[in-house]
Amino acid sequence: MFDDFAKHPAAGDARESIDWRRYAPGRDAPALAALFRASVTALAASHYDAAQRAAWAAAADDLADFDVRLARGVTLVAQSGGAAVAFGQLFPLDHVEMLYVAPAWSRRGIATAMLARFEALARAARSSVLTVDASALSRPVFERAGFSLISSELVLCDGVSLPRFHLCKPLHAANFSG
Repeated sequence: MFDDFAKHPAAGDARESIDWRRYAPGRDAPALAALFRASVTALAASHYDAAQRAAWAAAADDLADFDVRLARGVTLVAQSGGAAVAFGQLFPLDHVEMLYVAPAWSRRGIATAMLARFEALARAARSSVLTVDASALSRPVFERAGFSLISSELVLCDGVSLPRFHLCKPLHAANFSG
């Protein structure tokens, strides 16, 4: 099932320069940690202050732990010219745990294409909803993909408060026949 999503572009995805593959434990962590830090520090600057971004970015400081986190569930890597340009993770199969795009590749539809892949995988796993705890930066991406806000909260990260938003998207219509 996964191989279908790694080899073929999502519907409407014309970015032929993007290749999709699964995460390679032990090999990809350094590059994805750097991408994660760059995404958080540069792209989130319009929504989070310097202290918040530093606390958030520190989640990738321990490469061994970051590698273990990325090896869980289904982690996809989008690459161009052999370099990672985005990555995301479903863990478990009904929750988008991570979704990060390199700053130079933002606003090109890569996050939307990855979400389409994740939604298809969740549907194939017969999940009834797909959830995410999104940042202020990523919330609009998820809302454009059909997610709805359920709640918001403040979480502590290294003693710094970060706002996040719990969103969900129903994947199967309810059966209302009597």
